[in-house]
Amino acid sequence: MGLRAALRRRPNKDIVYTSTQFERKGFEYGIPDTGISEYDQGIGNAGPADRRTALKTLHDAYVACPWSFSAVNAIVRTITAGGLVTDWDTDTGQGDQSQPTKPANVLALERMLAWCNQRDDIRQVMRGVIVDLLVYGDAYLELVWVGDQPVALYNLDCPSIYPIADAHGLISGYVQVTEYGQRATFETREVIHIPYDSVGTGVFGLSPTQAAMLPITCWLFAAGNSKQVFRRGNPPTVHVDMPAGMSSSDVRRWDAMYAQRNLGSDNVGRPIITKGGAHVQELAPARIVDAISFHDQKRDEILAVYGVPPAKGGVIEAGHLGAGTGEAQDRTFRVNTCAPIAEIILEKLNFHLVRNGFKIDGWRLKFGDIDWRDSKVVEDIRDARLRNGSWTLNRYRAEIGEPPVPGGDAAVLVDRQNLVLWKDIAVMSEAMVLAKRAPGVAAQDPTISANPAADLNGRLAKPLTGMGETAEFEYVPPWARAMLAGLADLSAALRAVEARDVDREQVEASA
Repeated sequence: MGLRAALRRRPNKDIVYTSTQFERKGFEYGIPDTGISEYDQGIGNAGPADRRTALKTLHDAYVACPWSFSAVNAIVRTITAGGLVTDWDTDTGQGDQSQPTKPANVLALERMLAWCNQRDDIRQVMRGVIVDLLVYGDAYLELVWVGDQPVALYNLDCPSIYPIADAHGLISGYVQVTEYGQRATFETREVIHIPYDSVGTGVFGLSPTQAAMLPITCWLFAAGNSKQVFRRGNPPTVHVDMPAGMSSSDVRRWDAMYAQRNLGSDNVGRPIITKGGAHVQELAPARIVDAISFHDQKRDEILAVYGVPPAKGGVIEAGHLGAGTGEAQDRTFRVNTCAPIAEIILEKLNFHLVRNGFKIDGWRLKFGDIDWRDSKVVEDIRDARLRNGSWTLNRYRAEIGEPPVPGGDAAVLVDRQNLVLWKDIAVMSEAMVLAKRAPGVAAQDPTISANPAADLNGRLAKPLTGMGETAEFEYVPPWARAMLAGLADLSAALRAVEARDVDREQVEASA
């Protein structure tokens, strides 16, 4: 067998592939020749700041900026709304397949997910993972083992976790050092490390919060400035021209009295009082609109970095440029933002927990689906599927939780005036063709009988071209012969019944 033929062969589905460690030649970004340990970890080559201090800065920015907090929580709530559930690999998601019997190891996995630790449920654990990814760029889960069986799952504090890796990026373990000096070491199988996307694909991920630090910092400074302005009563900017003969001490005294009498929320509206010829001139009024516009601009930048549309972040603006409809924003948010983050987490969980932990094949973990659409939209879609034959009545009833009915497994086509079974659509189509064809041909050529069935049955129908010429059909399909023969037999039977009824009436009348 040649090399090309061997490469064309598809992999055998019965083969179980296991992870194997290989040596690599390339070096990992941001790691020196000596590797990294718990004592020399920064964020790549970005600066001398240690990793714990940098992550503390990201945490403070996330907590202080409401738009960062709102964006992160919108993503977290959307992804975890349906919980974490098991599903078989061949499920199409169309609801047309019955769930196979769950193996014993799948049931064991579900029991662990139902009680993952003494404090948190699996939904809270997953929420913590997503928050850590979006704020720190990395999330760590502790997997507790008893023998070869995982029995518990915990969140690990990201700023206190240090991966131990060599120059090639191969992680050999993890160390946790808390701010109180507590220290714990973990094997690689005891920690599930989930990094976010990063430049250079280093050991650590780059979080959206770190990428949004510039607009977050600008927003925080603007918010702090606005706080001070409104704390002082939002005063106008004024220029005071003192008399030339006023001493410096008198100028300082007037300035102190102005700050006491005219600044602050309690002094809003109090006039500025001068004497001795001092002149007060307003240089610029308070521009609240400019501050609000700056806040809005930085808010939009922050939401854009996180990939959260305005409506999902709590911003409702009529005619917002590029916002689209609410449903369009929701779908964009789920497809472009939530789904990729969810897949990053699920890939790690399915490998470390499902495959390596419980030795499960053919099943996987996924986040449960929540139907976010409006109920009117859902019902309209169901009705359209029933009318065009995509669904049967029993499929429709199963979708809404109702039992099946007799005859409900036949698909139908419903238009404005007719209802027909899809299995009879060919007969109906030919009947409509005949019904539409006969009047038009008869109107153009009076020599053709008004009864097209009799013409076709007698092989005397006119062709659609060459009007005025008498010609026979060279070929009549068998289905047309059978249908027209049936119509002729039915017509003869009806005439016979009608004649019999007339004879009976005549006999009764003569009697």
